[in-house]
Amino acid sequence: MDKMLRSIIVRETIFLISLISFASGQSDFSFKNISVSDGLAESTVKVIFEDKNGLMYIGTENGLDVYDGYEFNNYHMNSFDNNSILGNKVSCISEDSKNNIWVGTELGVSIFDIESRTFSRPINPNDIDNEILEDPETIIDDEQGNIWIKLSESGIIYKYSFSSGITKCFSCDIESSPLKDSKINVLFKDDANVVWFGSDEGLYYYDLVNDDIKEYSLRINTVNTVINGEDGNIWVGSAEGLINIINGPNGKNKVYRKSNSESSIVANNIKDLAWDSLRKVLWIASNDGISRYIPSENKFFNIRTTPYADSIVENDISEILVAMRSGRLWYTTATEPGINCLSVEFDSESNSPPPANHFEHDPIDGQSIADNNITDFIEDKAGHVWIGTGQNGISFHSFVKSKFTHHRYDQENEWGLKSDKIYSISTMTDGMMWAATGFGLEMLSPDGIREYDYEKSILNVNYIIDVEIVNDENLWVATDQGVIKINTMTDDIIRFSTSDTIPSKRRLSDNLIHDILPINDKVWVATGSGVVIIDTTSNNVTNFSSDLIARVITQDADGDIWLGTEMDGLYKIPYSLFNNIIQGKDFEIEGHIFDPEFPNGISSSQITCISQDKNGMIWIGTNGGLNQYSKQDDTFLHYFVEDGLSSNYVTGIVVDEDNNLWISSKKGISFFDQSDSTFTNYGLEDGIGNIDFHRHSYDFSSDGSIYFGGPLGITKVNPKEIQYNDYVPPCIITKVKKNLFDETSSEIFMVSNDKKSGEKTNSLTIDHRVKSFSIDFASLNYHQSIKNKYRYKLVPFDRDWIYSGGLRFASYNNLGRNTYQFIVQGSNDDGLWSKPEELTIKFIPHPLLSYWAFAIYAVFAGVAIFMFVRYRMHRQKYQLEEERRIKELEEARDFQMSLIPQSPPDHPDYDIALHMKTSTEVGGDYYDFFPQEDGAMYVVCGDATGHGLNAGMMVSITKAGLYGSDFDTPASTTTRLNRTIKAIDLGTTRMSLNMAKLNNGSFDFTSAGMPPAYLYKHESGEVDEILIPGLPLGSMKKADFDLHSFKLNSNDALILISDGLPECVNHEGEMLDYEPVKNCIEANGNKTAQGIMDSLIDLGDDWMSGLMNDDDITLVVIKKK
Repeated sequence: MDKMLRSIIVRETIFLISLISFASGQSDFSFKNISVSDGLAESTVKVIFEDKNGLMYIGTENGLDVYDGYEFNNYHMNSFDNNSILGNKVSCISEDSKNNIWVGTELGVSIFDIESRTFSRPINPNDIDNEILEDPETIIDDEQGNIWIKLSESGIIYKYSFSSGITKCFSCDIESSPLKDSKINVLFKDDANVVWFGSDEGLYYYDLVNDDIKEYSLRINTVNTVINGEDGNIWVGSAEGLINIINGPNGKNKVYRKSNSESSIVANNIKDLAWDSLRKVLWIASNDGISRYIPSENKFFNIRTTPYADSIVENDISEILVAMRSGRLWYTTATEPGINCLSVEFDSESNSPPPANHFEHDPIDGQSIADNNITDFIEDKAGHVWIGTGQNGISFHSFVKSKFTHHRYDQENEWGLKSDKIYSISTMTDGMMWAATGFGLEMLSPDGIREYDYEKSILNVNYIIDVEIVNDENLWVATDQGVIKINTMTDDIIRFSTSDTIPSKRRLSDNLIHDILPINDKVWVATGSGVVIIDTTSNNVTNFSSDLIARVITQDADGDIWLGTEMDGLYKIPYSLFNNIIQGKDFEIEGHIFDPEFPNGISSSQITCISQDKNGMIWIGTNGGLNQYSKQDDTFLHYFVEDGLSSNYVTGIVVDEDNNLWISSKKGISFFDQSDSTFTNYGLEDGIGNIDFHRHSYDFSSDGSIYFGGPLGITKVNPKEIQYNDYVPPCIITKVKKNLFDETSSEIFMVSNDKKSGEKTNSLTIDHRVKSFSIDFASLNYHQSIKNKYRYKLVPFDRDWIYSGGLRFASYNNLGRNTYQFIVQGSNDDGLWSKPEELTIKFIPHPLLSYWAFAIYAVFAGVAIFMFVRYRMHRQKYQLEEERRIKELEEARDFQMSLIPQSPPDHPDYDIALHMKTSTEVGGDYYDFFPQEDGAMYVVCGDATGHGLNAGMMVSITKAGLYGSDFDTPASTTTRLNRTIKAIDLGTTRMSLNMAKLNNGSFDFTSAGMPPAYLYKHESGEVDEILIPGLPLGSMKKADFDLHSFKLNSNDALILISDGLPECVNHEGEMLDYEPVKNCIEANGNKTAQGIMDSLIDLGDDWMSGLMNDDDITLVVIKKK
């Protein structure tokens, strides 16, 4: 009973705190602040303006900013550039009927051309008696296109004629002007294009026919404000009352003044007016409160300060703004800092004013207004409010509420969460919830206010994994120390664990509890070593041990229990087995595990959550995607990131009342619409508190609210209460960039409006100099612009839409002769697509590809055909000659090969291997063997210089000379051969030659200009390079050749080569060189002669990597047996 009483007291206290919080208003509003760090040119914002396209213009004390929701373009004065803005301190911004943007500054007036991003200065001070139009306050245009300018301090009025370029002052020292000696407070154009002037001396208007100013007869003097009403009526606020002028300057008027009647206007000194055209209501700001006037009822409802907390803060109201889409009235006061807001929707019959909200800057609250000095505030087309401040930029407020609310630990809030870490959530029938947190167990209201708690230390556990509330009374808690049952009415605790101190009937097989499932009078428990069933009546425990680590357990509509494991997949316990299971009998179940061979199987064996939708489909979350299981087909349908899911690691699935899924993951929350199988993903910018959510940490409340928990608190969403952004934003083309073939580029900004007609004439010409081009675009939705999406196509080049996500540009190459239509659409943050924005692109070909050029080409084509026929005949003749030449080369190559042995001689003392790889032309490589009767053998390896016929003849002469030799020694044999070759005289053709005489374990060696030979010594494993100087044969008649002798022991090898191998080149043009040849012989010298040969062949092939050798490659390997 004491516990219940305490709960009631706490609830009443919470209600009172909530009421006070609501009255303060701050909790229902948040502001996005935009400062210099976001790209704003300066912190002092003087004026905010939205043009017809939807672009935002911000006038600062350091120039003009143009903002598209993504980036600021800053424009400053350059004293040496007449195309820059005139002055930097922007005082007013306006747009005329031809879409020119007029900007007033401390130095005068400029026109901003959005297409060229340049400024012009239309008014020459010399034309207005050297007057400088300092600090214009208002700029408007009339029906003839004249521009009217009112200065801020002096109130002087000027008219600028576009057609003549003449500027005329209407309130200067001109005797005929009725505005002479009057300070103009208001310059205004009504819906009938009549220009009005409100002054300290009364109300005036411009007579277009006579080009003159006339007075409108009123029995009042000081006019403070003039606005449009309904059906051409205008409302005038003065220091002496409210005036309604009907049917323009020639119509009647009615004056409203304060009287003793409660239904009269609140005060006579009217400071500002605002007309709500949606609700047909006039709002009046005065020095003594606010009046709401409904013309159809002819009744005023007045709002003044009261003693209550939700009262307006001050009666002296300075400025007001009706934000019609949001249904709110924004206003500032004379002395109180900050800005204020109240709802325009209230029951005036109750005589209770609507609650007022007052906003001031809070240094520790990043979502409070940026500064208390309010300089300007407007409503944009989407209904958002932009607030300019004097010292800290802009505050942006959207009436579109966040879809999610977030509850976090706040050390200054003693009624809130005690820990940010939320491991499990279980809701009660009255909307309250229990949360397993890093602190312990906390009972919370739907608004996150804590009513009761149990600390972990009291429960004697380290951490809590799951919590379930049964009948709003008993808590079943999964912990690392077993299961705890808590009676929340009495605080009685019953423990179930492995401890010996626990009665055996409540003893568990495992203390690590992952999930709890209450079913009637039983509680099913998923543990680290199987499943446990607890009888809630007797508290008896039945343990079922298994190798499976049960992490998730749930029951479907058929009564079957689904068991998700840590790494072993998904299992079903049929309802038909329940009786045997409850009796403690062992049971076997079959499940689903991931198998890449089965595409219709489950996508992962690690199960994180299980839910069933209203159609009976089982949804399984895993660390590898979302799975939909069909009992009828026993198959799984998969959803992954590429299908739209925010993350493949799913941590929670909740089915809402419309049978759609809300899915928490390791990357935010996804909404799955089952009607069209589409995902919508939500992140931190949408108000969710976590980007990474915990498993088990989710639940569905009786009021339709869905809760998700993670390491940073609780995130709440109620699908029935979600407010979607219904504003269809314009999508504009902001820039076209042309990339030329000469690597230069040019940019065209804002291909949009025709200044003369006001109609869009988007077009672009691409000529032959353009290599490629890109088109930038922007969806002018300022509420969470980061979530805007885009799609585009170039017709007829693109068949379907190209969805670019958040990318705001499209790139194409020059497509040649044709005319294309570029179409782009942008969406708002909730996927509502804009109307198509179109750009006509005409490709102009190179002059050489023009039709005139094609006519000339036709003339030349005939000549070309004739020339081609002649060329072809010549070519055929050449081909026949080439075939004859190739045939002769083949015969020459065959002759070359016939001069050398095709196989090594069979010698009892030597293992011999041969190789010759010919080049593309007939070469001059040569090798031969000359066995002697005494058992000796001469080995020759040579290379004739050059290629072709002479090289072949040199080889023939060499072979003939050797066959006629007596072979006494290699040196003398080489000398005689040299004389023979020199005597024949083949010009510059020479014969390089290595000759060796092998006999009785040694060899004599001589050389005539050949590359080195290599001697592999088996005993040491070393290779000697044998290079003996000598001239090629045929160089000099009396040349002498040296003779050297070498040992050739068993398993030693002599290798003779031509220069073809060391001088072969790779793809980089690099030669192999001799050192790699020597290294290869050294590495493979222990092999057979053929083995050494193969190693050298591989060396060359690897180096050339498919290239053809330019010279013959000849190898002779002789290995002593």
